[in-house]
Amino acid sequence: MALEGQTCYAIARKLEKEQIPTPRASLMQAYGKYETAERAKYPNKWDQTTVRGILRNPIYLGKLIWQKTQTKSFKDKRIVARPQEEWITVEGTHEALVDEATFYTVQQRIQVKQPAPTANPENKLRGLLFCGGCNSRMEFSSATGRKICGHYCCGKHRHYGGKECSTHYISVKQINAVLLEDIQRHASLAAEDKEKYIAYLMQLSEKEWIGEKASYTKEAEQCQRRISELDILLKRLYEDNVFGRISDERFASMSADYEAESRKLKDRYNEIQTLLANYARQSRDAKEFAALVEQYTNITELTEELLHTLIEKVIVHEKEVIDGETVMRIDIYYRFIGKVGSEDDAILITPKTRRVSIPLAPGA
Repeated sequence: MALEGQTCYAIARKLEKEQIPTPRASLMQAYGKYETAERAKYPNKWDQTTVRGILRNPIYLGKLIWQKTQTKSFKDKRIVARPQEEWITVEGTHEALVDEATFYTVQQRIQVKQPAPTANPENKLRGLLFCGGCNSRMEFSSATGRKICGHYCCGKHRHYGGKECSTHYISVKQINAVLLEDIQRHASLAAEDKEKYIAYLMQLSEKEWIGEKASYTKEAEQCQRRISELDILLKRLYEDNVFGRISDERFASMSADYEAESRKLKDRYNEIQTLLANYARQSRDAKEFAALVEQYTNITELTEELLHTLIEKVIVHEKEVIDGETVMRIDIYYRFIGKVGSEDDAILITPKTRRVSIPLAPGA
């Protein structure tokens, strides 16, 4: 139900209507637990928080996670969350009930606030479109009584006007045409020769990654260098305080600033290292995407479930003039593989502007 776009609230109401017992009610019936709890009086009363917790629980992927929380100290027993990098994950402890593609698609869907689907039936890309100028979400507007089905525009422009960002206007018909064509291209390549297609994805991803990797590596080196400088500054600052060259108040203020900057740099450095490490998993991700997209070889129209299963996000850039023609670039980031473009660096452009050919086979 969540994969189809239903909200946690809608799922909760459906479970309640079908008289499905809640997890706590099931434990009460099976083991006699929670018999005195207030909610035990209403065994079929589902809450959207309970549904969200179930949808986010990785136990259904066949894995268990420990050390997610801890007490503040041996004296203070209040529970606090641990950083995610300190969690202990054990894979394959039991049979998975859902596959990873479905699980992570649902995670993306439940993060986006979704109004009732009947309100905007054409808004199939809810939460997937982002402005290429300011990176804010694109917002949907219906077109009641008009020939077009609706359009998307930059959310920041819509709320704050042209001083913040431009419109980045694109119609539903235009964006659907671009996405359908590109998905059909990937699906046909996967169906024709999966191994060759995987190698093709790796080659294209590597082209995209070369520039990013150099940029990330340079930024990581800058972070390390500044962290080392801050360590030296803190030591000197401590010595100046010990020998009375600066006051305690000045020492406290300056050291706090240095330590805050150091923590921020260390967090960014760890984030970059994670991004660099993700490249090593690219081969496995390409295989998973090939198996996923192959199922959609014969599609002729887009559904909300299909879009949210295959696509992570879509970046819509503002119109620009190239060789005297107005074009609008579209960047599609697919699940598992990200943005892959094409071998001849052709760009995806909205219909009724200028079309650029995209090779239908590796090496074409």
